[in-house]
Amino acid sequence: MHSRTRTIARALGLLLAACAPAAAGAQTVTVPLTGEAWDATDSIRFESYLGRPCLYVNRGVALARGAALVNGTIEMDVAATPVTSFLGVAFRATSPRFSNVVFFRPGSSGTTEAVQYGPAFNGVGVAWQVYHGGSGVAWQAYDDGGANAVAEIPRERWVHLRIDLDGPVARVFFDTATAPTLIVPRVVVSGGTSLGVWAGAFGRGAYFSGIRYTPAPVTAVEAARAPLPPGTLDRWELSDVLDARDFTPATLPDLARLHWTPVAPEPEGFVLVNRYRAAPAASLPMDSTGAILADSVMTGKIAGARVVYARTTIVADRDGVRRLQYGYNNGVVVYANGRPLVMAMNPGALRKGIGVMAPAGDAVFLPLKRGRNELVFAVVEVTGGWAFWARLDPA
Repeated sequence: MHSRTRTIARALGLLLAACAPAAAGAQTVTVPLTGEAWDATDSIRFESYLGRPCLYVNRGVALARGAALVNGTIEMDVAATPVTSFLGVAFRATSPRFSNVVFFRPGSSGTTEAVQYGPAFNGVGVAWQVYHGGSGVAWQAYDDGGANAVAEIPRERWVHLRIDLDGPVARVFFDTATAPTLIVPRVVVSGGTSLGVWAGAFGRGAYFSGIRYTPAPVTAVEAARAPLPPGTLDRWELSDVLDARDFTPATLPDLARLHWTPVAPEPEGFVLVNRYRAAPAASLPMDSTGAILADSVMTGKIAGARVVYARTTIVADRDGVRRLQYGYNNGVVVYANGRPLVMAMNPGALRKGIGVMAPAGDAVFLPLKRGRNELVFAVVEVTGGWAFWARLDPA
């Protein structure tokens, strides 16, 4: 087992042991709507909306101080204004900037983008382009919409929301639904117990009222790990973060001058960079008509974007060419033994679709030499999730 995985497992075991006594006699707890009861990433306010006392969050995350829940139920009423972009619930959080999130998009009401799940690690933004289901490009654990669901999201009306957490599974009930609106088959392990509300990174937030939670007995949070997809490269190191302005796609920097951290892939086989590095929330360059400036995007030097290098070693028993399948979000340059081989970008609406990271469809043929070969990915992040994966064909 990779050292990082062992560390997560040990921390999870301690967390479960610590929470078990408190869960045994658990009762429903209502979170006060007062400033001293909340920790927030931005300003929040307490007022009345549609006849109810409530908490307003314009953007970011607000966690309830002292609230702790691994398994159990979170309930609240939520209301979108005429301009609300996002509203959601943060749970199993270690801090306001490291949580899991179920969120709702009133602007996408009635579509598969209306209800979404994803981790918001090392930032306020959710890695929704990495965890995305129901669109034909879902990852193994998120087939059949396990990270997305259809719902009609009204504005200027209070709507009831309930999330049941049971080990790795989250069941989301929206409005008057008696069956789950969304079932998340594997909540990403975060190691946290805090809970609260979420309103995205860009403002135009929402109202929250009647916030309460009921802990349940704690069971294992992590699902049994299936084998990684065949050929998955699983021993990577990540560099520190570079600003996109310092990125030159055709040339690798002096890798010896960078600081490196061993990392492990998630159960689906991709490395979730958000778990290890602070992610940006930037925007794509556009002209006066709103069209994306593709030439600017393809330089990799997008204002506000960030780049991280990932490296691993491939040992070949002879000279030859081998196919490497790969995926990324939002962009990548692949280098073998210092030589750039391919550059690909897919942030947001640059291509048709919404920039979701695909589990198949891209490959490069690696010119390998006998012995040790250094493979390096430069992974570009704009917003929506920072991740990559690679699978090597057999020799």
